Amino acid sequence: MLQLALLSYQTNMSNFTSPQPSAEFSQVWRRSFGETPPLGHVLRYDFFDYWTRFHALPKSKRYADTDKEWDTVLSRANTLARECFGDHARVWVVTGCFTDSTHRDNDLPARMLMTKAMTWIDGSEDTADQSEITFFATVHDWKPRSLDGLFSEIANDQERAVLFSVNTKTVLAPYNGGFDVISLRPGKISDLESRYRTWMSNRSDKY
Repeated sequence: MLQLALLSYQTNMSNFTSPQPSAEFSQVWRRSFGETPPLGHVLRYDFFDYWTRFHALPKSKRYADTDKEWDTVLSRANTLARECFGDHARVWVVTGCFTDSTHRDNDLPARMLMTKAMTWIDGSEDTADQSEITFFATVHDWKPRSLDGLFSEIANDQERAVLFSVNTKTVLAPYNGGFDVISLRPGKISDLESRYRTWMSNRSDKY
């Protein structure tokens, strides 16, 4: 399952549009989220009241070991993406990496035709420990199953990325073990939690 998803992802780039001006993403992002960067762990802190989390596998299992488990991971990923964006939608795909290691450690921008969009420094760290993160973005014509390769890589802790829809004001931030959703649409988070309660943790903090 993982190999098939990655092969399809690597050989079919038709869903990725030509690079958009970097200023476009920066403008539309800041219009919704201000100075908060497109990082799942920062978004869920800054926008806690607009956030929820779903697990990729039952019993909070982190990694898939069988084809059946991979089917579950990708099914949940596509279901949540459809809930966040619709069946067909224009979404931004964004990845970030430390500026001083961009070309050495992350080839996702090249593979997905991304352009440099913005930079961010974590001001909560001591000055001596601060590192600059560069974000790259591209527009993707989302439809079900079109990002299975990327979802698989993220689930396997090989890549990091977030998806953002300007129209729905919603972010889907997959990680190795689940999916964070941040939505500014009134009632969207509570609706998702009601419909997919069995995919959530039993803990009060949703982790």
